[in-house]
Amino acid sequence: MNVLTEIRASRMGRFQIMAVAIALALILIDGFDVAVMAYAAPDLSREWGLDPVTLGFLLSASLFGMAAGSILLTPLADRIGRRKLTIISMAIISVGMVLSVISTGPAQLMTYRVLTGLGVGGMMANLNVLVSEYASDKRRGSIIGIYAAGYPIGATIGGFVAGPLIPAFGWQSAFLVGAVLSVIMFAVSWLFLPESLDYLLVRRPPGALEKANRILARIGRPALSSLPLLPEAEHSQGGAVREILTSPVKLRTLMLWTGYACLVAAYYFANTWTPKIMAAASGDDSLGVTVGVIANFGGILGCFIFSALAIRYRSNRLLMATLAGAAAAYIMFGLIFTQVSVAVVVALFLGILTTAGIAGFYAVAPGVYTARARATGIGWMIGIGRLVSIVAPILVGYLIAGGWQPENIFFLFAIPLAASAVCILALGISLRRNPTPGLLQPVAETS
Repeated sequence: MNVLTEIRASRMGRFQIMAVAIALALILIDGFDVAVMAYAAPDLSREWGLDPVTLGFLLSASLFGMAAGSILLTPLADRIGRRKLTIISMAIISVGMVLSVISTGPAQLMTYRVLTGLGVGGMMANLNVLVSEYASDKRRGSIIGIYAAGYPIGATIGGFVAGPLIPAFGWQSAFLVGAVLSVIMFAVSWLFLPESLDYLLVRRPPGALEKANRILARIGRPALSSLPLLPEAEHSQGGAVREILTSPVKLRTLMLWTGYACLVAAYYFANTWTPKIMAAASGDDSLGVTVGVIANFGGILGCFIFSALAIRYRSNRLLMATLAGAAAAYIMFGLIFTQVSVAVVVALFLGILTTAGIAGFYAVAPGVYTARARATGIGWMIGIGRLVSIVAPILVGYLIAGGWQPENIFFLFAIPLAASAVCILALGISLRRNPTPGLLQPVAETS
């Protein structure tokens, strides 16, 4: 489709940068809204006298909602559009955050946290798709890397905001800030977020030509007299589900989803258990917190490193190297975690490599599907990953209770990281052997 190909081959203009900037602001708010529960948990637990099990369910409620939102809501973006689903998702998030402020008991708050997570899950993959479709081919990997950093940055900002507010005004104050920010971004999305050109030209909703021409005018491109012919891949019969489950895309879907699930299994194991393992090994709770903070900082750094490298190197090759490096880092951490000074440095690399891997999947995944199935494919990839993210920490708890030594668990989770690298290798081979017309370029132009 020449108009899209020409736009992607050109430098990004102000309009495209604005669309990406709004998406980045939205993902920052998502990170804040999801993380705020962890910061409110100590004060909330004391006020309501919560037992650890109930608190655990409260902390996990948004993850359940995010998994459901990714699987159930995100595919709607391939039917009703990226913009509409973003607005719907932000409305759900805003309602969930406002209701959380006035919660009077754990059952209510749990329900509202699931509701908030549902909106976040519906929006994360959808925004990933929108950003990838407005990015140029040359900068797509870099921009997706920056976009992926938005979530952990938002979570980090939440900590800085909640720290002074909660002791002074109670746990509700943190949720109130999130609610206000969510409502503001709902309004911004309604007023300024554009629809995806890919969606308009491929799915062709009512008024598609007029809407596309308005966007083309803002990009500085000539208007279309009629909608362009669709590539064969976009014109085939059947819905999004049929595309992602039909050869050759079926194999690519399997490799993409399996690889991502393997990565997030290792990521959430390290994210949830490393501070506890380090505290137990050293007898120093503060060291566990320090290691956790360092790993999270490494995650933010990892997204920006991936973004910088993606300017020069192909995203799929960069992702394979990242995953292989992450597997090696897990083995290294298992070998030296009792040596505190060395373990802190390796923890930084754990955060860098695993979160860079997530950014890599966000960069590569849009190129696997055409615009008619892109949100569905990526939404289900993230949804399955979220389900795994719930299971992995629970599995580790059972392993530790069964007598497993911590170093052996790190060795164990190096296996899915290596498997994830193999999946990306197989995916790249499939795309090279049988490229499909109409796909986004999932890699940078240079190598």
